[in-house]
Amino acid sequence: MDKLDFHFSVHCHQPVGNFDGVFREAFGKSYRPLIKALLRHPAVRFGLHLSGPVWDWITVNEPAFITDIERLVDRDQVELISGGYYEPILEILTQEDAAGQIAMMNQFIRTRFKQNPRGIWLTERVWDPFLPVLLSDLGIRYTTVDDTHFSYAGLEEKDIHGFSITERAGHPLYLFPIQKQLRYAIPFKEPSQVIDILKRFRDSGSVHSVTYADDGEKFGLWPGTYAWVFEQGWLERFFTGLEKQTDWLNITTQGEELETRAPVGRIYLPSASYEEMLDWALPAEAGQRLKLFKSSLNAAGIDLAANPFVRGGFWDNFLVKYPESNWMHKRMLQVSTMLSAMEARIGIRLDEARREVFKSQSNCVYWHGLFGGVYLNYLRHAVYEHLLKAEAMIDERRSQSHNVSFSTLDIDLDGEDELILKNKHLSVYVGPAKGGSLLEIDIRDRNFNLTNVMTRRKEAYHDLVAENQTNQTAAAAPVTIHDRVTAKEDNLGQKLIYDWHPRYSFVEHFLPRHAVVLDRLSRNDYIDLGDFTLEHHDLLKHEGNTVLLSRDGHLLYDSRSLPLRMEKNFRLLDSRLEAGYRITNRSDIRIETAMLVELNLTLLGTDSQRTVVINRPDGRESRGMADFLEYPGIDSIELLDMWQKMGITISTPSVSALLAFPVETVSASESGIERTYQGTCFLLVYNLDMAPGESRGITIPVDFYDTESGEGPSDSRRM
Repeated sequence: MDKLDFHFSVHCHQPVGNFDGVFREAFGKSYRPLIKALLRHPAVRFGLHLSGPVWDWITVNEPAFITDIERLVDRDQVELISGGYYEPILEILTQEDAAGQIAMMNQFIRTRFKQNPRGIWLTERVWDPFLPVLLSDLGIRYTTVDDTHFSYAGLEEKDIHGFSITERAGHPLYLFPIQKQLRYAIPFKEPSQVIDILKRFRDSGSVHSVTYADDGEKFGLWPGTYAWVFEQGWLERFFTGLEKQTDWLNITTQGEELETRAPVGRIYLPSASYEEMLDWALPAEAGQRLKLFKSSLNAAGIDLAANPFVRGGFWDNFLVKYPESNWMHKRMLQVSTMLSAMEARIGIRLDEARREVFKSQSNCVYWHGLFGGVYLNYLRHAVYEHLLKAEAMIDERRSQSHNVSFSTLDIDLDGEDELILKNKHLSVYVGPAKGGSLLEIDIRDRNFNLTNVMTRRKEAYHDLVAENQTNQTAAAAPVTIHDRVTAKEDNLGQKLIYDWHPRYSFVEHFLPRHAVVLDRLSRNDYIDLGDFTLEHHDLLKHEGNTVLLSRDGHLLYDSRSLPLRMEKNFRLLDSRLEAGYRITNRSDIRIETAMLVELNLTLLGTDSQRTVVINRPDGRESRGMADFLEYPGIDSIELLDMWQKMGITISTPSVSALLAFPVETVSASESGIERTYQGTCFLLVYNLDMAPGESRGITIPVDFYDTESGEGPSDSRRM
């Protein structure tokens, strides 16, 4: 009987924008000890994929590690696996960018290690039937997907092994299925149990090769794994155990098997990812229904037979589930398209700008499952930081005839145009169809999106939080994160608050004056009497550095729907954004109401280096970004960020009151479910008392300045 070929591959990745301490911990607890163990076991051949952010960090911080990889390459122990350099979801990129990301990784491997990559790590195993065309044109011969993908194509478990051939329009590609039982056993079951699984494959008589491929972070970085894998010797016992099975087990690489065996058959896969990812892509309510349905199948004892025909959503629907993801994605496509057009116009490649665009495509921030993903504000910040850097490089090539540029574009592809005002220091994106709000305010001098705030929304796992459930157990062996549901603080269910509108800025609400109560506003426990927050505003005109919007809306007042007109303008002046309002009572009665102008802003953190200063007639007071604030009439608010060395002053000469509260989401991470600060909601309250036909004007200047020179925002320190 032939030996069983066993492929052991690991994938190591940290997203662009992750903290240096996380890279360092992952390297110290996982990447370095894993490679050191493999150096001690030369008979264990394996596949290795490190994403570009990890290679970049190692090159700067731990160059000796690259020498270790070179030793493994020299003794033909490792096959280096390519992929999109900054670990993008390939199918959501332009074909040019997807090919460029893979070519960048191929070049790095060829130049640094003198290997010619034959396979790629498919990010999050998100498969699209068009991929063979892209990959074969780049010289890629194989990739690895889950056995689940094969099940969705109708194959039975006994037929999912070895590797298969697929194609699109005559472009071939080989596919290796990852065995789920190995993925869940390594490193969570005893090494002897893993070897027993391999023996069962071999003893079946029909299986000639099996593949394990999964995250390197499982070996040391996942909760509880470092002590188990390294201190308690799991990995040493596993590698030693494998080396003792050479009479029936051949530990080899996927690239080598392509040269020695034939494919087991032809396969055409539907668009898919691993099972959990497809579940996470569903809307929260649908995810809960799917969970109940799977439980019912399990209770009936038919889950194994039914599972191939039961699947969750489609990866792209994360862009529906999280509008913040969609906006980042479409902004990325916008900048990529701008860059391609500029390169075509000037006839040269702008490699530095393209690299910034590639960095913005790192996948982790565009979705959410059991990891923070889109809920992590510093990862979203990284997307905008790199996009804004690329935009600046593109603009350097343009000849600007005006200080302020104006353009219209349906950026988020919802069928409605956004308005873009941009100068050297600032850019703002106005959504006429989204309440006439500001969707994005960029401080271009700092490559910083000030309005990068996530909306609070329901997640499928929130029912467990509300019931204070956990299933974390004290076991000798760690459990996979898919089996961990634990709240990181008591009474987290009380923090489950869901927003009824996106957290944009310059959003307007109308309330009775007695209903302007901070606690109720923070919990969305109020009724908006106006119809301006979500509704369409008309573009009246654009003139130079100003856009003017209007809406003829209504105010629910004394059980009547009264006509109310709002004109709203935005103007850019150097380092100042000026918002102006004219509210007109078009009814036949006097109106007394409170108008709240909502600004959702972030400095990313709530530490002592990021503060709010309240300027009142009787003095100044410094507060934290996570504080609940309530002040009567004030002169201005200052947001000070000592990390970014920037300040923002919002002048409020006619405001009746200021209210503010932190916007915090309840979201999952690999270590548990936790609160995450997203930004701060500032509510500027204006008490309106208007006779029939009367108008009220309001102006809100916002100044941006550099904090380093120690002066105020009115001087030459402006950005």
